[in-house]
Amino acid sequence: MSEDGSEIKRLVLAKSLYLHGCTHATNKDNVSRMVAIHHFDNAVEIVLRCVTTRQGVKSKKKQLYFEELLQANDDLPLKEQMRGLHRVRNAVQHQGDVPSMESVVKYKGYTEDFFRQVCKAIFSVRYEELFLSELIDNENLREQVRKAEEALGEGEFERCVKLCDDAFISATFEEADIFYKAGALTGYWGGSEELKTILEKDYPEKFRDKEYYNLAKELCGAIKQWGQATTGMQFLDEHRVDFIKYRQIVESGEEFTEEKLKDHAQFCLNFVTSVVLKWQAEGLFGLKDSEHV
Repeated sequence: MSEDGSEIKRLVLAKSLYLHGCTHATNKDNVSRMVAIHHFDNAVEIVLRCVTTRQGVKSKKKQLYFEELLQANDDLPLKEQMRGLHRVRNAVQHQGDVPSMESVVKYKGYTEDFFRQVCKAIFSVRYEELFLSELIDNENLREQVRKAEEALGEGEFERCVKLCDDAFISATFEEADIFYKAGALTGYWGGSEELKTILEKDYPEKFRDKEYYNLAKELCGAIKQWGQATTGMQFLDEHRVDFIKYRQIVESGEEFTEEKLKDHAQFCLNFVTSVVLKWQAEGLFGLKDSEHV
């Protein structure tokens, strides 16, 4: 790998694109199928450019196009399949064609096979070792997500889901302290003095001698939880719907087939990694409890 790690990072980003495509592929609607094909094709092109750079391919042109990238490397596997994927992608982009589900599933498999073979043969790295956690700056979260990635690679799908949830809980309550930040926003954008008073820990104690003391405690807790839920969800943004599916997987007590468990584990890993990277980009891991003002 290149000394500055740029090559491995590009491969990791390509894998991230591919896995996002896999997530769209599971949705099965028309737009999701179109997006999945785009992601598969984009991932392959990034890999091809990495190969071209690694092998020192020279060209008078400023940029090689997809077919030229294929022709520039004689030893690439699955060339015809990658050409087929690119043709389908062109039809999606330029003609608005919606690929069939069968086509999406086929090229999902071909793309992963291509990725695996190229990584091993040209970059001497296993596909499973391209951890998206490499993109996470926070050491604690990077290690937690890495463990989930390793569990997925080892076929321990239920453990992967559990580790994903551990990482998500850590990111939400410890590293990003989402509910503190949500409370700060609430206080600024309309949280009245009455609300602040009710949320004080000792507020229910004023009614200890009253018959409605327990009710007061329950109402204070409910108001706090309601506020956390309504203000905290804004930090999910475009991931709100995925969060619902994620929680359904985490809380499900059903028994699934091995293939379905694998899909669920991959979805959870993609979701948690995406949210962590989103919060990282927004700088939410920069403010610790000791820095609260």
